[in-house]
Amino acid sequence: MSTDSRSFIQSRRDLMKLGLASAAVTLSAPAILAQTKATVLRFGGPLPLTTNYGQAMTKFSQEVAKRSDGRIEVQLYPSGQLGGLKDMVNAVQLGSQSMVMVTPTWIANYAKPLDVLSLLYLPKSQERLFASLDGPFGRKMEGYAEGAGFKILGWWNSGPRHILNNVRPIHTPDDLKGLKLRSQTSQVWLQSLKALGANPVSLDFPEVYLALQQKTIDGYENPGPDVVGGKFYEVVKHMSLTSHLYDIFVVAMNKPLFDKLSPADRTVIEESIAIATKFQREAEAVEVNQALDFLRTKIQVNDVTPENRALFAEKVRPVYAAFEATIGKDLIAEAIKEFG
Repeated sequence: MSTDSRSFIQSRRDLMKLGLASAAVTLSAPAILAQTKATVLRFGGPLPLTTNYGQAMTKFSQEVAKRSDGRIEVQLYPSGQLGGLKDMVNAVQLGSQSMVMVTPTWIANYAKPLDVLSLLYLPKSQERLFASLDGPFGRKMEGYAEGAGFKILGWWNSGPRHILNNVRPIHTPDDLKGLKLRSQTSQVWLQSLKALGANPVSLDFPEVYLALQQKTIDGYENPGPDVVGGKFYEVVKHMSLTSHLYDIFVVAMNKPLFDKLSPADRTVIEESIAIATKFQREAEAVEVNQALDFLRTKIQVNDVTPENRALFAEKVRPVYAAFEATIGKDLIAEAIKEFG
């Protein structure tokens, strides 16, 4: 065989090896891409990213991306982009949505003991509330939620809730008589507002602004920063500082989805939410005072004296007993002790 023939055969063999190697790389590419594809978490909430809640959502997303080296991508859907609160909570419970920021009353539709967090005039102070939620009592609440398919990742500060309306200032429970007030879809809320003399109307939060504007409801209740963030001062006249609840938002994730993450990625989620939670609580504390200062320039804001606040508390106390069967008598007693 000539030298040229041997060179030709060797060249063909080299090309065949190269082709086989190239084919192997091509065939394995989908597997490699599958291994490196980011886990995507869809995180929905009712308020804009301009609020401290939205900023905390953004911080959480950024921390997760950084700490996971891009393995996990948190996509944010603020301002009810994924639907109303009921829709989003249901979607998270089913697993078609990854995460939601929502008040505990919506999780309580699936885990009744969490309704204890909606009992009005229960916590004596915001500081005591979070000390309890960050401790064994909070872990007990998280356990109830997990039994219904939710992993509570964080407890966010929503500040004291106050009553706003277009009819008159509220100083005592008698001032609430006959007012059509928006209520969260929780029997605890509905019964509490009835006990105070109001006429509660169950309404999803994204519908509240239009309902106030069209006067299909007289008022609603909300923390000060949320009133500012949602520009509700454009559609209400009076804000009465009833502080009937030191409210919270929970950040909840679909429990099976959380459990499927690797231990390292679960740690990423928990560390990231801890940073976002610290940021949010501190921001809310500052914004509560700033919001009230701002609202006093836009609408009529009146204080409620400690003596009159005690009248409200007295009116709603019988509601506690009405829910002993669903929340648990012992749990209510424990909450009174914890938050007192």
